Amino acid sequence: MKGGSLSQQIVAGASVLAVAAGSVMVSSVPSVADSYMAGDFHNHTPCSDGRSSVATMVNKAIQNYGLEWLGAADHGGSSPRDCRVDDPEGDGSTTGTGKFWDVAPVTEVKGNVATSQGHRSMWRWQSAEEIIYPELVRLAKSLNKPMLYAGIETNVPGHEHTSMTVIGNQKPESFTVGTGDASALAEFEYRFDRSDTDTSLGAPNHNWTGKVATASGTGSGTANHNNKAVPSVQWLQKYYPLDSYYVPAHVERAGVFNPNGNNGFNIEHFRDFNNAGPTVAVGFESQPGHQASNNRGEYRAGFCGTGCDSVGVTTFGGTGIYAAKVGGVWDALLGEGRNWFFFASSDWHNRGQFSIYEASSTNDFYPGEFQKLYIPRPAAGTTLRPQVVVDGVRSGNSFSVQGDLITGELSYKAEVIGYAAAGTAKMGQTLVVPRGRSVKLTLEVNLPTGTNNSPYSFANPSLKQIGVTEPLNKPTLRHVDFIRGDVTGLVASSSADYTKGTNSSAQIINSFSPSNWTVSGQKRTMVVTITNVQKNMYVRARGSNLPPSTPAETDAQGNPLNDWDPENTAQGPFVPCTDAACPSHMAVVNGAKVSSYDVAAWSDLWFYANPIFIRVADQPKLLVETNGALAVALKK
Repeated sequence: MKGGSLSQQIVAGASVLAVAAGSVMVSSVPSVADSYMAGDFHNHTPCSDGRSSVATMVNKAIQNYGLEWLGAADHGGSSPRDCRVDDPEGDGSTTGTGKFWDVAPVTEVKGNVATSQGHRSMWRWQSAEEIIYPELVRLAKSLNKPMLYAGIETNVPGHEHTSMTVIGNQKPESFTVGTGDASALAEFEYRFDRSDTDTSLGAPNHNWTGKVATASGTGSGTANHNNKAVPSVQWLQKYYPLDSYYVPAHVERAGVFNPNGNNGFNIEHFRDFNNAGPTVAVGFESQPGHQASNNRGEYRAGFCGTGCDSVGVTTFGGTGIYAAKVGGVWDALLGEGRNWFFFASSDWHNRGQFSIYEASSTNDFYPGEFQKLYIPRPAAGTTLRPQVVVDGVRSGNSFSVQGDLITGELSYKAEVIGYAAAGTAKMGQTLVVPRGRSVKLTLEVNLPTGTNNSPYSFANPSLKQIGVTEPLNKPTLRHVDFIRGDVTGLVASSSADYTKGTNSSAQIINSFSPSNWTVSGQKRTMVVTITNVQKNMYVRARGSNLPPSTPAETDAQGNPLNDWDPENTAQGPFVPCTDAACPSHMAVVNGAKVSSYDVAAWSDLWFYANPIFIRVADQPKLLVETNGALAVALKK
């Protein structure tokens, strides 16, 4: 389905509303600049296939790793285990032996009978509504952190996974169990998750009629995308256009789209989703979790069987190829002027061979421990509530950071030189420029003063190769790129280019390092001037602790290279881990330890900032502007 009739109506309506909204760029961008709040929206507990309880995960994320908001997002479907209790074994398995629903004290399980591990399973719609959400309300009160909410990593019909939520009536800011509910989220999971085969209508408390069955067999991938995945986004847009988000997860991991199965995303599917839900489907997780896995992000050859490799096979500096490659899928979407933004997540499950209480990991990091997603901090006096997260995600005014490479105090803005009337634009916004004028881009980042969460203080093995001695737990920003691409307009669903995932105009236009940025205390300031603007464009930024030409890590321009896969020992080259403190769980190649697992992740850090769009004043509004105007109009 290449944008059904409802999608076309929504986009057409957005264009009309854009005119009515005048110069409004993007809705819900808080008025306070340059300060952001760290959080995570993709993680797991024993209510799906994780190991730490909701309470342990939330407490770790907030108290140990500094998060200010968190969406607890277990898989859709069902699970036999109670996520109010830890399941802490360190064997790397996802089928633990913790507390089961049907073992005393027994918890009432609703819906059709489903079993797993020899026990009765609870459908996710029930656990999200009756178990996870009340736990979050309790924790919100005890921790005084009202921006906790329930989400789902839904199993997408025709594809792999999506991180999503419907805030609906979730009101943990009330701090009263029994006030508010997660029924809207539960209804979405019941209706649209391909692993939810319950037909009970959500009884006895609900009557959710009209559920569409998931197809199987030849042509099922295409059918499920058209008949269930796209309609799920349309449903969110119709009923919850401002308090839901839909963000496809680890989008390269399951390979290219399989028309006969349920794996993979191609660019046309992202376009379909954004057309169907212009204020809901607003980006993807191209920086996956599982960063401590032996296959970083769990990306690898043969991920879903013979002939189904992860797209790009590996990650590149921990980021999937859709966003890591300049001129790739993300740049193609931005080249349409779409509000399609970049997000990272922890995808927390377990520590692999270690216990969830240990610091080392061969699988995952806790939310906030390694990756942080920063959204704008609201103005003083604003009520902190989950809606703030959805607004921040939708705005595109966000950035993602690995290993606390930079802090949440960031400023990225564009302004017309010598023309103050144009104002300034931030990430996710559009600067309207009189033809021929010049634009100044300013990026200010702040570096942390202490250590990050790495348990290792020995020298970074990737930097040690080039004669730099720097502790793994105290990284330094060394390289920043500004990447520009032309915006040439929306690709019609009828066009042959609808399935094209490249943007040949995208290129690195400026790079910065200690030799050419401005230093003021912990602040690093970079200024780029774009002269004589004659066409529409966008500019995004990224940065790393690794300089260009770091062996096995970056090329001569500073682009990330593919992350080593220790299951493919012929791949190479390898980064040796020769320090006496290099831990014993490292992979061994030709009898020697090599940087791998969590050490490889802590060695190779990146941040990604979302784009600023630039439009020539005599050109039609970009889709990012019309979709932002639609959000403004819906809010009124």
